[in-house]
Amino acid sequence: MRTICSIIIGIITCLMVATASAESIPYEFTTVDIPIPGQSDRTAFPDDINDKGVILTNVRIDNLAEALIADPVTRKDTKFETSTFSCTGVAFADTSASSINDKGQIAGYCADAPRAPSRLFGFVRYRNGNHILLDFPGADHTLAFGINDRNQVVGHYYNPLIPELSGLFRIHGFLWDGDKYSTIDFPRANTYTMLWSINRRGQILGEYYTFDPATNETLAHHWFVYDNGNFILDFPESLEHVGGPAIFLADMNNDGQIVGQRWNGGADWNGLFLYDDGKFFDIELPSEYAYADVRGMNNKGQFVGMYLIQVGIDPFYGLPTYESHGYVETPRSSKKSHQFVAKAER
Repeated sequence: MRTICSIIIGIITCLMVATASAESIPYEFTTVDIPIPGQSDRTAFPDDINDKGVILTNVRIDNLAEALIADPVTRKDTKFETSTFSCTGVAFADTSASSINDKGQIAGYCADAPRAPSRLFGFVRYRNGNHILLDFPGADHTLAFGINDRNQVVGHYYNPLIPELSGLFRIHGFLWDGDKYSTIDFPRANTYTMLWSINRRGQILGEYYTFDPATNETLAHHWFVYDNGNFILDFPESLEHVGGPAIFLADMNNDGQIVGQRWNGGADWNGLFLYDDGKFFDIELPSEYAYADVRGMNNKGQFVGMYLIQVGIDPFYGLPTYESHGYVETPRSSKKSHQFVAKAER
């Protein structure tokens, strides 16, 4: 599929034009269930992975949300050395980690109190355990979600509520470059922006919602890549707000590859996909997977998530019962057993 783009006031709109050719990318899925310290009956599922195979996830221990780092013992198995951490420097550090880069730096956010009223601070945790808190100037809350190898962080913040105005006007995207904060908002009236991922090139993956300020009803929902001041709208509109086909972009790597998920659109639409160089590739799952999501991606093209498999039938209701597991997907260059293929859409 080739992409024809036009630039209007810093917004790049692209028309996908299908070609007659089709391509495929072989994958191998590996089950990865992360052990939770002190909880032998529970496991965690991967939320992100870096190029060294270090997995980041989140758990709850003793009624406190903590981040968990799973460092592979070897590169040939799925055994891990695990450690947990809470955001420090605040009175109550309920922690949610979102992204890990190849230096082992982690971005996320944490709360300063166990219940409302509380504030949320973004954080960057370094490999040695040191951290810094992110607090967008004048904001009530700051949430960090993406970090690249240059220590740049993206997320969104919430300004104080303005009387008589919709609370959605509070939400803005931000970039922190290690020194200063910048607001990045999609340039449309009655719209809020959220930023999720940033790669080494400085390209940012985000989304925006346009809403009715009187009712907060969603009027439009789009995903974009922000690149050097331009918003690249290379993706179908997500129409879940009107019961239509929906799209979710989970993460983006240094090559600009994006992994995501589509649903609510039928068999030809639903499922996981890879976006690469203007093309969408459907990712075929193992036949035993009843469902799978996608969460984080590294620069080797690996991505992680959770899947469900059916394990029985409930004897009372007669409905299927499922078991959940984490996974790591690895692209392969040669055919082996247990490989599954991502096919380019025509």
